[in-house]
Amino acid sequence: MIEPTIADIGRTVIYTPRHSGAKLEEGVISSFNDCCVFVRYGADKHSKGTARSDLSWAHKREET
Repeated sequence: MIEPTIADIGRTVIYTPRHSGAKLEEGVISSFNDCCVFVRYGADKHSKGTARSDLSWAHKREET
């Protein structure tokens, strides 16, 4: 599960489906609200609302 901030818009995440047999998907955060995170997957033009619990970070954030 992730807890994004404004600084995380544009970061890559991995979607892990809840049902077995489905594949992982990589996408980029375009926005978020209290309910879900909006992620643009692959070549999709539109973002899809995704539950935070179904997402993980693709890359560890570098400390500055």
